[in-house]
Formats: sequence, C-alpha cells, structure tokens
Amino acid sequence: MILLTGASGFIGQHLLASLIKLFGRDNILAFTSKPIEECNYLLHNNYSFEEDLFTKNGYADRIDTVIHAGAFTPKNSSQANDWKNCNQNIYNLDRLLNTYLPKLNKIVYLSTLDVYGETELITEESIVSPSSLYGYSKLYGERLVYSWAKANNVNAQVLRVGHVYGSGEESYQKIIPVTMKKLLHNEAIELYGDGSDLRAFIYIDNIVDAIIKSLTLETDIGIVNLVSNNSISIKELVQLIVKVSGREAAIKTLPQSGGPRNLRFDNSKMKKYLVSDETPLLDGLKSEWSYMLNLYNEHLL
Repeated sequence: MILLTGASGFIGQHLLASLIKLFGRDNILAFTSKPIEECNYLLHNNYSFEEDLFTKNGYADRIDTVIHAGAFTPKNSSQANDWKNCNQNIYNLDRLLNTYLPKLNKIVYLSTLDVYGETELITEESIVSPSSLYGYSKLYGERLVYSWAKANNVNAQVLRVGHVYGSGEESYQKIIPVTMKKLLHNEAIELYGDGSDLRAFIYIDNIVDAIIKSLTLETDIGIVNLVSNNSISIKELVQLIVKVSGREAAIKTLPQSGGPRNLRFDNSKMKKYLVSDETPLLDGLKSEWSYMLNLYNEHLL
C-alpha cells in the first residue's frame, strides 16, 4: 500500500488520480487535512497524531511505500520566509518518520529547486544555497530523510521539483495562472522589466509520471531534479498564453526590483532514469487554458 501525503494539493491531486488508476483505490491511503472520497484516507489534524495511528486503523502492516508530497509551499514570494509555516515542514516530516510503519521499504520525498543558489545552469551537482526559509526547510528535510532512511534500512529517493504548471495551480501567484486570470477578466497583463528573464516550465503530467517511475527504482541514483530544459523568456511566455487564449490583451510594463535572473536547467538525469519526453509547452498551455476557461464559466453560473 502507498501512503500519500499532500493528496489535496496541486501536485497531490494529480498524483492521487494516477496512483488510483494504476494500483487501485484499495492500495492507496491518503494522509490528508480534509476528507477525500476517491480512496481510503486518514486525517492528520495538522500532524498532531499518535505514533500508532496507522496501527489502530489497520494500515501499519500494509504500508510499504510513502510519498511525502505534503508541505507548506509559498503561494507568492512574500510567504517564502514565513517562519512558522516553514518550520512546520520540518516538524511534520519528523512526525511522519516517527510513525510506526514496520513494513515500510521506500520513501519518496518531494523537495524544491529553492535549495539552489544562483548559477548559470542548474544541475543536481549545483551548489545548494537557499535564499529563503522555505528552501532551508526543504533542504533540511532532504537530509533528514536520507539520514533516517539509512538508519532504518529504508530506500529513499529525493526529487527536487521545478516550475510546474497545469490545471489546479490557480491558487498560486505564478505567471501562468495569473496571466490567464487577467485574460479571463479582460485586465491588462503586468510585465516586470523587459520580460527577458528566462524560465523553464514542466507540465504536471510529466511530474506525476516521474514520481511514479521513481517508485520502481531499485538502485540509489541520488537526487533528481524534475525540470524542463526548454527555457523561454517571460515576455515570450506571456505572448504565447495570449495566442492560446485567442484574445486581445494590453500589456503594462512595471519596474523590476533587482536585476534579471535567468533560470536554466539540465534535466538529463531525469530523462535518463524517470521520463524521457516532455509535454510541449504549447500543448500544456492549451490544456490549462481550457481548464481555466471552464473554471471561470462555472464561477459565473
């Protein structure tokens, strides 16, 4: 049985659906903050639970795999140093690792690219130097998982997730959903600076496929970045979203605080071990626009 935390989050919802489809609902247990109808679930009550919770509910001897996707993730830059929530990431992980799961043989921990410092091209070998408490909380979590796994003879896999996009990300103040919302409301799109900053976006389905593939790894391949190696400027991205929408939009240029920052990635390790093909950005944007359009129309009803 697979125990999935964060099943109600952006990545978690997509991951849960795929896990159920592959393994059946009776083989998935969601550890969640709110009830989930799709499969078995237990409420974690902000991780204030007893160590024998899974034993009391008849799951302890069935769980052999944990995917820890649950965490506080900043929805905007101002939340990246929210010390209470960032500290909660460490506390919650510690609570999970101290839970009685005698049959556990694998744990997959979803981390973040925010552990890296500024560098021209980010790879798994790049220097880690978080610039936020969120990044530090996830880096500490990585090392905690590896140390705990070694001490308890459990296989551990850390996946550092990059800039993911797709349906369900609308609660985050990220460039793609924000731009789409502006288009839906016939508002001017805000572009900071000249829009030349480079970013690389990976579609949610590719992330889910990579996580599921990591469950089958039998050897320790070390940390893997789940990222795209196809960079695009913010200005070009906005223009592409406008094209996908088929609408006209005014673009308002605002001053950029600080200098431009380009984020480029080498995803050769991900492609070697986990997923070899990426969803083309245009296809992914079309899918997300359709989702956002339906969501917007539902809100108008």
